[in-house]
Amino acid sequence: MLYEGETKVKKLSDFINEILALKAADNLTDNQWYRGHANEDWALIPKIQRGFTGNEDEELFRLERVYTNAFQSKAGTLPIPKPRMDEYADWLTIMQHYNLPTRLLDWSRSPLVALYFAVSNEECRNKDACIWVLNPSKLNQSEKLEKPTIIDDAEYPNAFVYNMSHRTIHRMIYTAFRRWELSGNLDAITPDDRKFEHLFNAVKGKIAACYPVIADSRVYNQLAAFTVHNTKRKLEDICDDSMLKRVIIPHSAKETLLYELAVCGITLEHIFPDFDHLAKSIPIL
Repeated sequence: MLYEGETKVKKLSDFINEILALKAADNLTDNQWYRGHANEDWALIPKIQRGFTGNEDEELFRLERVYTNAFQSKAGTLPIPKPRMDEYADWLTIMQHYNLPTRLLDWSRSPLVALYFAVSNEECRNKDACIWVLNPSKLNQSEKLEKPTIIDDAEYPNAFVYNMSHRTIHRMIYTAFRRWELSGNLDAITPDDRKFEHLFNAVKGKIAACYPVIADSRVYNQLAAFTVHNTKRKLEDICDDSMLKRVIIPHSAKETLLYELAVCGITLEHIFPDFDHLAKSIPIL
């Protein structure tokens, strides 16, 4: 897909001006989220989909359940506080931020954080990078996650960006942990089962923007946000230019931009605030 008005930037000041221009194009009323790719050719798909060759969504979800259930089971031995087993939003946030393949795709509310990820990857230093710019409200509106509100015969679309604990998002991530199917025994089906089935089917095949729920230092410093991919569809295939835009970073500009970000305090130890990354950030003579 060709993104209208796609530009290239080589300096931090030019990047900030471009982000401001994109914000102004959205009338300054909508949030924008950002995602940095060290290689502009990478697709906007979550890690669980990378390299996946199956044809059906359920095949993908079954693979994801292998990972999530193993993680939950083994995490039970760790001497640290953990969510309850059925707090799927909390678990999925933790899994995502510790690099388990899930249906979540990371975004940031900070364009500078996204830029850091785009220019700091040494393995891709000779590849042009890009920053994806997403309007999360417009995405959720286009995916029709909620029915419109009708007041005095006037229809108002619902374009809310929920956090992951909201019931709508909970239904979307349910199959990351458990398989859902109505019982074949009609006498065993309860009214709650039928209600869940109806609501569960309403979010099948959807992609939604949402906020995380875990109070984690990485989540906080990265101003983290997610898209939840309850489907094999690619985000760039379902978004138009009003929802998704892109800024290109030539590979020759990466070193300069990384230095300029460091001057502004956007560094490895800021993005990953822990002892391990602090040690890695200290120059060793």
